[in-house]
Amino acid sequence: MLAKQLSPKEMKSPRRTTLCFMIIVIYFSQATLNLNLESIVHPLILREHEPAGKELLRQKRAVASSSPAAEEYTVDVQISFENASFLEPIKAYLHSLSFPIQGNSTDQATNILNIEVTTVCRPTGNEIWCSCETVYRWPQEKCLQNLTCQEHGSVPAGHHCSCLKGLPPKGPFCQLQGADVTLRMSVRLNVGFQEDLKNTSSALYRSYKTDLETAFWKGYSILPGFKLVTVTGFRPGSVVVTYEVQTTTPSPELMHKANEQVMQNLNQTYKMDYSSFQAVTSNETKFTIIPEIIFEGDTVNLVCENEVLSSNVTWHHVERRSDLQNSSRFSVYSAVLNNVTSVSRLTIYNITPGDAGEYICKLTLDIFEYESRKKIDVTPIRILATEEMKVTCDNNPVSLNCCSEINVNWSAIEWKQEGKINIPGNPETDLESGCSRYTLRADGTQCPSGSAGTTVVYACEFVSSHGARGGKNIEVTFTSVGTYHCVFRYKNSYSVATKDVTVHPLPLEPDIMVDPLEATVPCKGSHHFRCCIEEDEDYKVTFQMDSLSFLAEKEVKGKQVCYKYNFMASSVSRCPKKLDIFCHFTNAANNSVRSSSMKLNLVSGEKIMCRDPTIGVGEPGKVIQKLCQFSNVPSSPGGPTGGIMTYKCVGSHWEVKKNDCISAPINSLLQLAKDLIKSPCQDTKLPTYLKDLSVSTGKVKHEVSSFPGSLGAIINILDLLSTVPTQVNSEMMTNVLSTVNTILSKPMLSTWQVFQQQQTNQSSQLLDSVERFSRTLRSEDSTFLSINQTNVQMRSMVIKPGPPKTYKQSFVFSDSDLWGNVAIDKCELGSLQWGSSIVTVAFPTLKTILTQDGQGKNIANSLVMTTTVSHNITLPFRISMTFKNINPSGGVPQCVFWNFNLANYTGGWDSSGCYVNRVDGDSVSCICDHLTSFSILMSPDSPYPGSLLEILLDIISYIGLCFSILSLASCLVVEAVVWKSVTKNRTSYMRHICIVNIAASLLVADIWFIVAAAIHDHFYPLNETACVAATFFIHFFYLSVFFWMLTLGLMLFYRLVFILHDTSKSIQKTIAFSLGYGCPLVISVITVGATQPQEVYTRKNACWLNWEDTKALLAFVIPALIIVVVNMTITVVVISKILRPSIGDKPSKQEKSSLFQISKSIGVLTPLLGLTWGFGLATVFQGSNAVFHIIFTLLNAFQGLFILLFGCLWDQKVQEALLKKFSLSRWSSQHSKSTSLGSSTPVFSMSSPISRRFNNLFGKTAAPKGPQAVMETLLAVAAHQSDGTYNVSTPEATSSSLENTSSAYSLLN
Repeated sequence: MLAKQLSPKEMKSPRRTTLCFMIIVIYFSQATLNLNLESIVHPLILREHEPAGKELLRQKRAVASSSPAAEEYTVDVQISFENASFLEPIKAYLHSLSFPIQGNSTDQATNILNIEVTTVCRPTGNEIWCSCETVYRWPQEKCLQNLTCQEHGSVPAGHHCSCLKGLPPKGPFCQLQGADVTLRMSVRLNVGFQEDLKNTSSALYRSYKTDLETAFWKGYSILPGFKLVTVTGFRPGSVVVTYEVQTTTPSPELMHKANEQVMQNLNQTYKMDYSSFQAVTSNETKFTIIPEIIFEGDTVNLVCENEVLSSNVTWHHVERRSDLQNSSRFSVYSAVLNNVTSVSRLTIYNITPGDAGEYICKLTLDIFEYESRKKIDVTPIRILATEEMKVTCDNNPVSLNCCSEINVNWSAIEWKQEGKINIPGNPETDLESGCSRYTLRADGTQCPSGSAGTTVVYACEFVSSHGARGGKNIEVTFTSVGTYHCVFRYKNSYSVATKDVTVHPLPLEPDIMVDPLEATVPCKGSHHFRCCIEEDEDYKVTFQMDSLSFLAEKEVKGKQVCYKYNFMASSVSRCPKKLDIFCHFTNAANNSVRSSSMKLNLVSGEKIMCRDPTIGVGEPGKVIQKLCQFSNVPSSPGGPTGGIMTYKCVGSHWEVKKNDCISAPINSLLQLAKDLIKSPCQDTKLPTYLKDLSVSTGKVKHEVSSFPGSLGAIINILDLLSTVPTQVNSEMMTNVLSTVNTILSKPMLSTWQVFQQQQTNQSSQLLDSVERFSRTLRSEDSTFLSINQTNVQMRSMVIKPGPPKTYKQSFVFSDSDLWGNVAIDKCELGSLQWGSSIVTVAFPTLKTILTQDGQGKNIANSLVMTTTVSHNITLPFRISMTFKNINPSGGVPQCVFWNFNLANYTGGWDSSGCYVNRVDGDSVSCICDHLTSFSILMSPDSPYPGSLLEILLDIISYIGLCFSILSLASCLVVEAVVWKSVTKNRTSYMRHICIVNIAASLLVADIWFIVAAAIHDHFYPLNETACVAATFFIHFFYLSVFFWMLTLGLMLFYRLVFILHDTSKSIQKTIAFSLGYGCPLVISVITVGATQPQEVYTRKNACWLNWEDTKALLAFVIPALIIVVVNMTITVVVISKILRPSIGDKPSKQEKSSLFQISKSIGVLTPLLGLTWGFGLATVFQGSNAVFHIIFTLLNAFQGLFILLFGCLWDQKVQEALLKKFSLSRWSSQHSKSTSLGSSTPVFSMSSPISRRFNNLFGKTAAPKGPQAVMETLLAVAAHQSDGTYNVSTPEATSSSLENTSSAYSLLN
């Protein structure tokens, strides 16, 4: 039978076309024998592809025929031969044909796409056997309706779906087997690779894609069931084309023919390499492992099944990097079953932990590879039992208990004993619960005299269904009723005293599990209380509540023994009430131990809304905690569940508020870890424990959603084990990193997010544990050690005698698209001791866990790499690292390390000692002078070190500071020179006191600023103490500047508003100095006292108040801005009062001029100083523009110049005093001839051009001159308080000379 795939445009007579084709076939094959032609036409319905594939569908139709609406048909043709030898020539000829075969010019109806032989019938004895060719098989219904073939002679055995006795009379024949598959293929073009081929939108990419897909369509359309081919991309290696073909599983011969067709239809300029075709199918191999839970010592079978018929199967162990062959422990069997299925079985005998890992089953058929992977874990049989017991030979029963941690279908549990005395017991085994009890009853006859203290080892051995055996030894020491002898000897005489002592056990308080931890009970209700332990001893247990005591009822439940009591609220005299309930365990010696308390709240019950038989009852908003093993958490095999579940009553239902439950295997390991660190032989037990932890962690990674506390428990276990004082070998480190790899995997990330929301330090604790393990790592033989996992990689090097070698390590995580390098120069390594180990561990996913610093501002955008050295390093240790930055445009990269001491020892990113060396595209190079965990932070608001902006700000700062310091010093000199001339009244005196202190405070602050810059190199302080001191004094003196300005403003407000009140100069000075220096001192001391103990007073990259961690900068910004607002308000009020004085409060002309001068000073100085720190505040917030940095630096650097100009030299009396002090005699003569009209105009006088510009700027005009000014001076009055009465006096001088006028004016200045 032949199957032909046709593509007609107008298929009017398919029978005629078929007949013509068969004539051609017979002609070429020279088959002139009797023919019986039948044809059955089956239309093939084409599936429409998704919209994205419509263009490809049109391409396919265009290849098949010239009509875009062409349909495809499959035609079955039956041919009979009298001589079977003609079959092979027919097959050979069909194989040599090139498809598609175009119709001639007179018949445009049909193109032949493919011809395949599907079914062959041969005589076998007296029967006809019809077998299917490769990749074809009989439909299932034909297999059921007809007789199948049997083995006969040399004919191979057939399957019921591949061979039938006789040909079904009405068809159909053998059909294509298997579902649609996607072939992921590749082929190489021997041409140079161009970068445009990586850009899907480039013209070159589109040209390659179009030409190749056209050739692929023409070539692969001959495949049976072909539907689609798509080019998916190009990669270097000359040019490697990757593409996908959707079809049914093709035969290798047909695939070779299709590849040849592709070569013929592609332009030769592409230089396609025929030998480079490769294909990987989407056909999934069925991979099974028996048993599912593998114990050490089991016989394990790994079975691969595939519908592809080939016995060429190889097995590979990934961890050992070796192919597995038949040996004493491994057996490989591969076969094709019934000509339908390929089966390969790998048997591992007496499996060991070294056999654990990933196995690859790979079936190869020509260019096709079918690969399947699975990982197996080998678990040691862990038995829970008390390892040591003491039994008194008093004929009382004693039970030895053994339970398996993992509950499976054990085939048997056996008890054995070894010792000098034979004391048998009675075993009781429950295979379903995985527990067995061995009851001993020793009497005096079994413990003969002299056998006291004899130890007998009882062993319970668990046998699995697959051959594994594991046991636990219990050492039982028998004592003869505990007789102790005390012997007194003196010379040749002695005296003996005897005493019988019996030891009775008691449970420890932490081992008593209570339920509930807290309960609410209505006044007429009841509640069950229970206390459980893990050992079955003869205890008397009572529940105590106040002075009442109630006997408990014993209940044995699996591996637990619980004591219960049903509390009745009616037994209490008063309700509502709060009570504490305890359970007391009393042994035969009448010794007792009390459990932790159970809180009981007796309530009226009217507001109870939430009711649950397990959780209990509660009012809305009530929060209670329950041990997870007593809550609604699904039970976990292998022991009790650990942790606490927190519930909250919402509405009428209990909702889970917090889930800290720990799965039973991890909870058991946590308890063992706590016991291990107290054990005297902890170093010998640690390797086995780390292996068990790795296996158990791998098994519970999918249970984290049910037991999220398991993650925290694993971290606590690693933290505990990392403190064991012992060296770690490569196998132990592999187990540690295997555990870390599991808890940093994607299924765990959601649980890590819960830890972040709870603001715990679990991630920092994990990193610290890994570093401790790294510092204790010792490589046995090799100088270099490498461990690779999906989520963690480690490299290490041992310093050997001889010339040091440079330490260079690279890390690549293809799944995360991250890489990193670390290098330490050999000069640095020369200072290390021989035998020292350098270990670097890289984490690609830890960046999402250590995502943010304490305030969530900075995000790690790279690998996290930690480098440690086994010996302590005292000198700075230079290390270079290169990171791939996954977000190059996200901001300024900053090199940081994880400082475990920050944020109250929860850890945080710190840039101290690290700086960016080079940025090249997505590569960031960092240099640090210490070893720990490093990464890159994005700090979008800080100028990049070394950038043009940073250089510009430095130039402005230092030039401005020079001008500022010189200006402030000049201001103080000027004030000293003119002091007597300008402080002749109380107002002027206090004004200049304020100006001098403002200038002095700012001068000292600027000097400390220079000191802070000198002690801070690059990104870290050279001296932490000096940096703290500099920050304190800068803070204090800058605050003093503002508070002295506030003093100036308040003095102005007082002199103008409270005009009839007068205060002595000493009181004003006391108030001024208290306000100017006292308040800043209090604020500064409180700030440093509150933040420095946590080492968050200063910034990490500057000697100035911290913003990121504690917002300490607000201790400066808030007072400064408040003072700015207050002074501006005072300025407005003062100007309004001066311009519009009320009757009776108009001051004299001199007071008015002095107050107006103060208003000018405050009106200019306050906006300047206020705006300075306003822009400084803007630079703190994210998204601030570089303009704010520049403006802030300009204003801050030139503050001293502003004070000199506007606070000192702008004062007209200061100008006149200076002119008078330094003028020549001819100028003095000229001044003496001047009149009150003001013919002499100082450079900063009110009428000078410079002064007029400032006055115009602030909306002021020059004071009137001439007679009007003189009249105002003569009529002005000043009020003074004296002995409770008020006197009015006139000015002392009325002369019109300039000297007298100026002196009078200066009295009010």
